[in-house]
Amino acid sequence: MVLRFTQQILLLYLLLSAFNANAQISFTAKIVPAQINKDEYATLRIEIENGSNISNIELPSFKNFNVLSGPSQETGMSNVNGVSKTYMALSYVLQPKKAGSYTLGKASAIISGKKYSSALLKISVKNEEGQSAQQQQHPSMQLPLSIFDDLPQPSQKLNPDYFLKPGESIPEKVNKNMHVVLQTNKTSCFVGEPVVATYKLFTRLESQSKMAKAPSFNGFSVVDMLLPDNSESKIEKLNGREYNTYTIRKSQLFPLQSGDFEVEPASIDNEVRFVKAGAPDNYGASDVLVQTVTLSNKPLTVHVKPLPEQGKPASFHGAVGKFLIDTKLERNSFTTDEAGKLIVTIAGMGNLHLLNAPEIKWPQGIDVFEAKMKEEIDPSHVPEAGTKVFEIPFTVSAAGNFEIPAIAFSFFDPATATYKTLHSKPIAFMVVKGTGQSKFDLDTLGRKREISFSEKMFTNRHWIIAVLALLLMMGLVVWQRLDAKNKRKQLILNAKKSIAEAERAKVEKLETIANTPQNPLAKTEACLYSPDCTQFYTLINTEIKSWLASRLLLPVQDITLKKIITGIDKAGVDNVTAIELEKLLQEIEWQLYTPFERTEAMNHLYSRAQAVLQTIRLQIEG
Repeated sequence: MVLRFTQQILLLYLLLSAFNANAQISFTAKIVPAQINKDEYATLRIEIENGSNISNIELPSFKNFNVLSGPSQETGMSNVNGVSKTYMALSYVLQPKKAGSYTLGKASAIISGKKYSSALLKISVKNEEGQSAQQQQHPSMQLPLSIFDDLPQPSQKLNPDYFLKPGESIPEKVNKNMHVVLQTNKTSCFVGEPVVATYKLFTRLESQSKMAKAPSFNGFSVVDMLLPDNSESKIEKLNGREYNTYTIRKSQLFPLQSGDFEVEPASIDNEVRFVKAGAPDNYGASDVLVQTVTLSNKPLTVHVKPLPEQGKPASFHGAVGKFLIDTKLERNSFTTDEAGKLIVTIAGMGNLHLLNAPEIKWPQGIDVFEAKMKEEIDPSHVPEAGTKVFEIPFTVSAAGNFEIPAIAFSFFDPATATYKTLHSKPIAFMVVKGTGQSKFDLDTLGRKREISFSEKMFTNRHWIIAVLALLLMMGLVVWQRLDAKNKRKQLILNAKKSIAEAERAKVEKLETIANTPQNPLAKTEACLYSPDCTQFYTLINTEIKSWLASRLLLPVQDITLKKIITGIDKAGVDNVTAIELEKLLQEIEWQLYTPFERTEAMNHLYSRAQAVLQTIRLQIEG
C-alpha cells in the first residue's frame, strides 16, 4: 500500500513539462527476465510515453518478492519538426522469497482522464542455484548496498566477553554484546531535503558478519555515500558501554513525498566465535563454540513535511537546496546546415541527481532534440554537491537573428523555508543561410562527411562570402569561448562558496543555541527506546514546554497551553502550526491521566513533536 501511494506522487513529481497533446499515449510494464533461479534478481520496468496528468498509479503485487532497489527513475524528450515525444520510466529490482510460478497482476494508471493497463505480469522462479546475488550481471541491476563479506575481527587479543562460562546462554550473551543500530542526522525534514541514514554494527565479540537483507527505503530516492575503511574499528559508546563499531551502510535519503515514513531495518548474519572458559592459551578447535545469529536494528520513523504552496513559483519543478545557473551557446553564429547547442549548467548543493533540464521557451522555427546530461556530484557532501550540465542540440531551418529568452530556475531552500528564483541572461545568436547539405544526422546528430574546401569553392561560391564573414567573427568567437570557460570555473567557485557560506551559517546558528540540547526531546527519545521506561508522556510534556518556554521567553514554572498559543502567535508562527501544536499538547495531556501502555503510537507522537518544534524554530529564527 505504501509503495502504491508513493508511486502515485512520484510519477506526478517526475512528470515532464514538454508534451504534445496529439502524440499517441503508450503505457507498458515488463519483467526481465521472465524466468530466474531462486537466488537471482528480476527487474520490473514501467514506461509511459507521451503522457500527462498522470494519477492513480497501481503497481502489481510484490508480496512474494523483496524490493532490493527502486524506484529508479528515467526521463527523456525530443522535438523534431514540431513533433514532441516524451517518456518516463520507473524500475524496481526484485528478489524472490521462494521458488514458484507467480502472477503479479497488472500495472495501471490514469493518464489524461483515461485508464491504461499493462499486460498481465508473470514470472517463473526455478528451485535451482544460479548466479549468486552479488555476481549476477543483470543490465539494469543496481544493488542499493555496498555489501561486505567479512568484517575484520574486533581485536586479536581476546577480551573477557569472548569467553563462554559454564551455564551462560549463548543467545543472551550475543544479544547483550552485539547490536545493529540505525542512526539519522534528523527525524523531520522537507520533501527533497536529505536525511542521512547510517547503519552500524556495535560488537564486543569476535565474529564474521555479512548483510542478509538490505532496507528498501520505500518513499525515498537513495544516494549511497562512501563507506569508511573497515580495516580498523572505531570505539563508540552505546548505553554507557564501549563497543567496536563498523559502518555497514551510509546513505542520503531524499524523500519524494510528504508524510511519515519508516526507515526499514537491515539484517546482518553473524557467525560468532566463543572460547570455552578455562581453555589454555594455545586452545584448539575443540575449545571453540560457533553460534550463527541474525541481528536487525529497530526501525525509525521520519516525518516529511510538504513544501509550502504559498509563494511556489511556476518555474519550480522540485529542486530543493541551494543552486546557481549558467547558460551559454556552443557557438553564437552558425549556418542552417549545422546544429546549435545550448549548454545549461546547474551547480550547488541539494537533490542534484533528481533535477531535470529547466523549461526553455524556444523561438519559433527551431527544432529541439533530446538533451544530453553530464554530472559531477560529490555524494560525500550533505546534501550532495556538484554540477549538472544539460547539452541541448537544436537546428534552425531559416537564416536570421534569434534570441533564447532568459531561463527561470526556481528552488526551495530548506534552511530558510523559502522559494528562490534565478534568471539566466537572454542569449542572442545569428544563423547564416547554408548550402542545403546538412552536416548533422537527424537521428543521432552525428557529423556527416565534410565536403572538401575545393568542392565548396567551385560549386558553392556564395559559401565563400559566409566564410569571410565567419573569419571576421572568429576573434570574437574565440574570445567568447575563453570567456565561457572562465565563467564555468567561476560558477564552480561560486557553488563552493555558497556551500561554505551555508556551512558557516549552520555553525553560527548552532552557536546561538549552544545552551540548548541538540535534541530538545533527548530524554523522551532515550525513554522511547528503553523497554523499562514508563515516563514517556511525562517527559515529552515537560521537554516540549521547557523548550517552548525558552524560545518564547516565558517562565517555565507556570507555563500553560493558553500562554503557549498566545506566545507563538506573537512570535509569528502560522496558524496551521499553532493548531497542530495545540492538538499535540492536548493528546499528551490526555495520556498523562490514563494508564500507561507501550504502543506504536508513541513513535508517531514523538515524530510529530519533533516536526512541530522544528517548524516553530524555523519560523521564529527565520
